[in-house]
Formats: sequence, structure tokens, C-alpha cells
Amino acid sequence: GTGQRIGALTADGGNPALKPYLADNFDIAAEWYYQRNSYLAVNFFLKNVSNFIVQGTERQSINGVTDPPTGQAAQFTVSRRVSGPDATVRGVEVALQHTFGDSGFGFIANGTIVGTNKPYDPKDISQSGFAVTGLANSANFVGFFDKYGFEFRAAVNWRDEYLLQFGQVQNTGAFGAEPTFVNASTQVDLSASYQLTNNLNVFGEALNITNETMSTHGRFKNQLLDVYGYGRRFTAGIRYRF
Repeated sequence: GTGQRIGALTADGGNPALKPYLADNFDIAAEWYYQRNSYLAVNFFLKNVSNFIVQGTERQSINGVTDPPTGQAAQFTVSRRVSGPDATVRGVEVALQHTFGDSGFGFIANGTIVGTNKPYDPKDISQSGFAVTGLANSANFVGFFDKYGFEFRAAVNWRDEYLLQFGQVQNTGAFGAEPTFVNASTQVDLSASYQLTNNLNVFGEALNITNETMSTHGRFKNQLLDVYGYGRRFTAGIRYRF
């Protein structure tokens, strides 16, 4: 490891004893096409996960290295990938697409609610805590117009807070691999294009027009880790198809 500090010696290593990640998946879905270019869909899912691989830690000595302040064998907090216990993920997805006759106007909306029997417990300070990473409720809404060669879309994308990983750059190793959470965020994007000819198309897009930032926190919400400001992004161009 680098940047070693007294009482917080760290190292990274591999784990040849990892077991393969396995999952049994069960899905049941229903779709209703109630008019042309419009539908409603619902999907329920259940996933039984075995050997879910996460970052883990353990305390150990390395090659007989001595800790100068104590004269004893130095104890390193070694981070490596480990196979976690079994877990269950369950949830429901709902999607709706609706067009308003032949007007060219319509919208697409979808949402996902997800949960698990192994959520992260911030009060568990064991050396290798476990939780399923990446799970978050989310929702998206896209309003559009598509007619006469002109297309316009306005999209709102929301994702709730979720556990990104175990491990932090600032981690001291005192309580194992500390978690990194991504805070909830909402992003608004706009795009438009016009078909000048069968081969020529002009387009433009504006991403993150509300200038949303991405931020992460540690075990508790008031433990801010990082804030990323990507800013607004604008693109314009011409496409020609030969």
C-alpha cells in the first residue's frame, strides 16, 4: 500500500479462493398493447444470489514486517475480493408508453422498485460487512414529438441513493472496508433533430441542463466523500448517410 500511517497500515491482494457468482432468477411479466404504439408492461422479479463478490478486509501480518512504534509484528488491513453469503433481491418494474393519436406527441415512463434481505447495516462494524451493491429505486420520464421529419425529446432520469462499493480512498481499515454510497440524483436532458433529406440530418442535444452534481458519502449521510461536477454538455452536428 501507499501513504501508510501509524495504526492504519493497509495493503491490497488477490483471492484465489473466490467462488463463482451464481444467481437463480425468476420473472413474471405482463404486457398490454391497448392502442397503436402504446402499451403498459409490468414485470416482477426475484433473484436468489449465491457467492456475491464484494470487497472484504482482514487483519494480518505480512512477511514478518515489524511495526517500529511497538516492535511487534505489523498488522495490515488487507483488502481483497471475497465471496459473500447468500442474498435475495426482489422488485417490480413498470413501463408505460403512450402516443396521442397521430399528433406525433407522446411519452415514455418507467420505474423500478427494488429491495433485498441483505441491506447494509451502518451499525455493523465487523471487519467484512456485506450487502448487495448497486441496488437503487429509479424512474425515467421521456416526453417526445416525432413527426414531419422533426424529433424532440425531453428526458428526466432519477436514481435513488445506492451502495456503490466497499472501500474508500480515505479508508483507515479500523472497521474493515468502509462503504461508499452514491447520493440520489436527477438529470434532465434535451435532444432534437431534423431530417432535411433522406440522407441528411441535423441534430443537437443538451445534457444535464440543470447542472446536477454527483456526490458520494460514507457509512452515514453526513460523511461526505466526493463531489463531481460534470457541468452542462452541449452537442450539435450534421449526419450524412451514404
